[in-house]
Amino acid sequence: MNKILENYQKGMAAFDNCHPPTVQSQWVALKDEIGEFIQEPNWSEIWDVVHAGGRLVYKLIGIPLHLLAYSTVRKHSQRFEEYGCIRSIRNCEGKCCKQLTVDS
Repeated sequence: MNKILENYQKGMAAFDNCHPPTVQSQWVALKDEIGEFIQEPNWSEIWDVVHAGGRLVYKLIGIPLHLLAYSTVRKHSQRFEEYGCIRSIRNCEGKCCKQLTVDS
């Protein structure tokens, strides 16, 4: 569990360093995830919506509700460990791993 959280935190730090989280960007991310859920409703997408909503809440009031979406946390952790990006290979732009400034 600690390794999962460690990789998740490193991956999110790398992603946030490349794509600074703002209230606006977190709102857009939440809307995008809701759209993906509407297009393809399944549990994975529900957890992605919870994660995006939790990141918005965290940005607004500092409560890390995004960690409740454990399946998304685990997914991002695995991706970061495997290829240095929290996004899927299909959606990774390749910028974050090149600009990685957190301890790997």
